[in-house]
Amino acid sequence: MDFSSADRYPSVGGEFGKKVIPGRTMKRTTASRNSTANAKEDILSRSRFYRTIPIPGIVVLSLIFLLPLTFTLSRGFIDDQGKFSVAAIVSDFTSPYTLRIMAFTLVQAFVSTFVSLLIGLPGAYLMATYRFPGKKIIRAICTIPFVLPTILVVLGFVIFYGNNGLLNRALMRLFSLKEPPIKLLYSFTAVILAHAFYNFPIALNLVSSFWEHMDVRCEQAAATMGAKRGRIFRTITLPRLMPAIISAASLIFLFCFTSFAIILVLGGGPQFTTIEVEIYRRARMSMDVGGAASLSLFSILITCLLLLWYSATQRALARQESFSTMAPALEKKPATRLGRFLAILYSVLAAAFVLAPLVSVVIRSFMAPVSRAGGESFSLKWYRQLFGFSAATGHMGTAADAIVHSLSIAAVVALVTIPIALTVAASVRRSRTVSSTLLELLVMLPMAVSSVIIGLGYYLIASRLGGRDIGFLLVVLAHMVIATPFVLRTVLPEYRKIPATYSQAAMTLGATPARTFWSIEVPLLRTSLVTGAMFAFAISMGEINATLTLADSKLTTLPLVMYRLINAYNYQGACALGTILILVCAIVFIGGELLKRNRHGR
Repeated sequence: MDFSSADRYPSVGGEFGKKVIPGRTMKRTTASRNSTANAKEDILSRSRFYRTIPIPGIVVLSLIFLLPLTFTLSRGFIDDQGKFSVAAIVSDFTSPYTLRIMAFTLVQAFVSTFVSLLIGLPGAYLMATYRFPGKKIIRAICTIPFVLPTILVVLGFVIFYGNNGLLNRALMRLFSLKEPPIKLLYSFTAVILAHAFYNFPIALNLVSSFWEHMDVRCEQAAATMGAKRGRIFRTITLPRLMPAIISAASLIFLFCFTSFAIILVLGGGPQFTTIEVEIYRRARMSMDVGGAASLSLFSILITCLLLLWYSATQRALARQESFSTMAPALEKKPATRLGRFLAILYSVLAAAFVLAPLVSVVIRSFMAPVSRAGGESFSLKWYRQLFGFSAATGHMGTAADAIVHSLSIAAVVALVTIPIALTVAASVRRSRTVSSTLLELLVMLPMAVSSVIIGLGYYLIASRLGGRDIGFLLVVLAHMVIATPFVLRTVLPEYRKIPATYSQAAMTLGATPARTFWSIEVPLLRTSLVTGAMFAFAISMGEINATLTLADSKLTTLPLVMYRLINAYNYQGACALGTILILVCAIVFIGGELLKRNRHGR
């Protein structure tokens, strides 16, 4: 074995053979080991490999992100005569109509975040503190909304909560009512409920995961001194949970602030218009590209501030998690009678809240009227119509084309975004300078820009090139820009959890930084890489914001065809296509989970 590294790091083995002097020698030994570890970590952070590995990905991401962004935003500073001017921006920011839209966007995001936390935090408490049968199933069910396309959530709410939806039908039959008792659609309540449906799993999973690994010695000491459980929770547990709660709330607020499809369909009109919807309306309906660009500046400003705040909360959370790893974690106790009742109640309500809209979509897709005046029965009518879609609807494209396009785009996006996120995470993890923070923010910056604006930028590029044959490529590039930040947020936290001693031990044995990366770090990140690929695939499969702005009649995807069917009030056809989308996403995630288990087994 090559021990040449011992000459470079003499303190690793130099303490052996020395006379041990209690106290002073022990302190010197510890200091020597710490200095050696820091020296190795500095060598890794300064190595050319870790400094250069993210450059190709950063160049590609910057090009495909900044180019369309420049195309779009530059239009906000150009007047009708083609000269530089800020008059349009000033006019937009002082217009009562624009200010009302900005205010409503912020209000609905705040309310949606509050309701999401209100639903998610009780579940986080139950998941973190109690053992009860079926907990893994409930956790899995509560994770479903986060990986669902927004257009599918919208469709599920229409089919289940609509005036002619399954819930109203059941209530009218049960109580012999002539009018639907629940009228949620096209209202502020529908928007809030849809956002809560989509985002409460973020609060549940993030807070419960942090809560499970939190040091319990402070609570135990307080209980020993006679403090009651309520006071312990208010004065000790809750303040220590605040980093996780704030981090979850920041991410939820960001998603609700930039929501598009939910507002576009469930909002029902100008009264509930948000910045994203107004940007799309100006760009594609009014053809006011300059107005859309000027309005997007406000959205970018707010989301950039949110990203900075979210990044800071993530770092604080990571520091607290690393501090708690050596402390005793929360010991789950069997649920008491009251705890079992609450767990069962929450599980039933959460499962109904999550599954009812999705099950409604599947059921509706297999139901067709027997006659014009008769009831409904099981039928494959809507699936047969879908695969003859072009004959019935002209140039929208067939369902088979939409499926092939969506799968192809999602597969390419998943394969390309993983190496970009991995190399950036490696550089950010190793460097402790300001440049690493800037690098992380650069990759996260697409989250601060409306995906409608990204799609609009590519639309302007396609118009400038004068052809639409590159539409498929542009949609892939837009999806890459949108998915990469989410993949990085999946990989980077797991990268930061890898103990530095692993890489230091490899260097002690003579491994180079490149070999350390490929032989130690990448294998340890396989699970997070698979998860990141699944998220990238799901995001691309369900992306509609940029696609709706960019795509034409020749290029169709599953969410785009579903949106067109909903607008045409062909809900049964949309349900059939939505069922196919659910099946595809389920196959991908089940396959990913099996792949992760096989790798763990090996």
